[in-house]
Amino acid sequence: MYLYRYCLKAYILLGDESYLHRFNRHYAGVMKYVSQGPLLIDVHMHRPHSQAKNFMDSLLAFWPGLQVLKGDLRPAIETHEVLYQVTQRHTFLPEAFTVDRFNVHWPHHPLRPEFIESTYFLYQATGDEHYLQVGKEALSSLQNYTRVPCGFAAVNDVRTKKKEDRMDSFFLAETLKYLYLLFSKKGEIGECS
Repeated sequence: MYLYRYCLKAYILLGDESYLHRFNRHYAGVMKYVSQGPLLIDVHMHRPHSQAKNFMDSLLAFWPGLQVLKGDLRPAIETHEVLYQVTQRHTFLPEAFTVDRFNVHWPHHPLRPEFIESTYFLYQATGDEHYLQVGKEALSSLQNYTRVPCGFAAVNDVRTKKKEDRMDSFFLAETLKYLYLLFSKKGEIGECS
């Protein structure tokens, strides 16, 4: 599913209709086979009506933001709300969680940007201050549990909040960027013409 986000973004950036066509084709398939209400379920490639696993991984948190870019707002809001409930339960979005009760499947949290990216796009699309509150909670969790003297540390286990001696570059390049954009006031960032 990760290629799809770049197809739509390439279309937005470059205007090449072939990217939009490819995205729309894949999006229809995802919505038909993978999307089960607000959940995104992995399915078997040759048996798309058969669930491949009983958990969602945190990388899928980009999906609501992509749906916003497509203009499919209702399912974006619903999926984001599920992800938000998971973060409220575990402070962070674990790398994977069960679809039935949102229990931790893979406990680490490497400070990924996808949830914050979707939060930013939903705020931009709706103007709903709820998304600013979601961002404030995410920022507070980062400050309270991952801040270290030389930066931020990935979380080894969201249940214990034990840190790892690691901070991937995407944290600085994307996670903090989307937090900055989320809280920026209109006109603070140079507008493209």
